[in-house]
Amino acid sequence: MKPSPLTVVHAKLASPIPEVEYQATLGADLPPRDKPYGVEEVSAAVASLHPGLELAECRFVHDQAFPPLPAILADGAGSGTIVYGPAIADWQRRDIAGQLATLSSNGRLRRQGTAAAALDHPMLPLAWLANDLSRTGVGLRAGQMVSTGTLTGMLAPKPGETYIADFGPLGSVTLDFT
Repeated sequence: MKPSPLTVVHAKLASPIPEVEYQATLGADLPPRDKPYGVEEVSAAVASLHPGLELAECRFVHDQAFPPLPAILADGAGSGTIVYGPAIADWQRRDIAGQLATLSSNGRLRRQGTAAAALDHPMLPLAWLANDLSRTGVGLRAGQMVSTGTLTGMLAPKPGETYIADFGPLGSVTLDFT
């Protein structure tokens, strides 16, 4: 978890993939329990929501032999670094789902999307995670930051590129590859 802007050394990463995502910081625990969590209850547990980039890493080379999803998940689901921007003011009353998010590299638009088109709203995958972890006896804890899923898909960056995830009036995040 690193605040924006962030500079990383491309050669020290395993096939890095920047993905535009919302980052939710929990302000309350969501412990394991028998009753499923609803989206409203999970939303109420979120202390802040941030624009962000997940810098996923995957040991598999992105070519024609790229393995199927189960192999990637078995390899740690491509986890890596989360880069986050300032908290979105009054996020509960903003059009989070409909806000266009773009991913640019070196000033060129590469991808764009919305939470509505990808996941409906970032609180839905967060509720799914809270319930899945609850089912397995793990739960979520206050202070944890959760990346809620890509809005723009994946790209393979090159050294020397600068990526900007722009969430319009909700903020932006910058990631430089050296």
